[in-house]
Amino acid sequence: MKESKFILILLATVLANNISAQTAAITKILQKTLQQEIEARKMVYTEIDSAGNKIGMSTMDIDSLVVTEPFIIKNDTLYYTTKHHFAYEKGYYTDQQIVALKDISAVAKDIGIFFETAPDKVQIIRQEYFEESNSIKTSRKTDLFRTHFISLRDNEYLADDLVKAFKKAGYKIEKGYWYD
Repeated sequence: MKESKFILILLATVLANNISAQTAAITKILQKTLQQEIEARKMVYTEIDSAGNKIGMSTMDIDSLVVTEPFIIKNDTLYYTTKHHFAYEKGYYTDQQIVALKDISAVAKDIGIFFETAPDKVQIIRQEYFEESNSIKTSRKTDLFRTHFISLRDNEYLADDLVKAFKKAGYKIEKGYWYD
């Protein structure tokens, strides 16, 4: 009896570690793409012409991507926290997105790359901070998990890589519409 319990515990540990390693592959893909996104945004805003003048788009606070908690998977749940400046007020807000991996049904691209879910499966916790030092915390649910990847082009391979990584981790997702 002791031997069968030991074998069962050993088997459960091996399977759990394998699944954890597979979710790490998802995180690795997302982290790498996040770094590429940040670099692409820097290039757009810091391009310099032959005379040494800055050219390109004007930098606005609302265009910045500040990640305060990169893509993390804990207990088969994906977390991602970003910081944004208000467009017309002094202050900023953070959005923490939370979604269970089992609830993700597709990865798609329109203006940016999203994970799609059934209605109300993505929880967004917003913490707003105003100049007057007060803050407001709200929570809402939606069906889209935003990666904020908007600058990268010709990256349909990313959808294929994510579909494969999710499959290896035991989750079935589809590649949705991919507009570039």
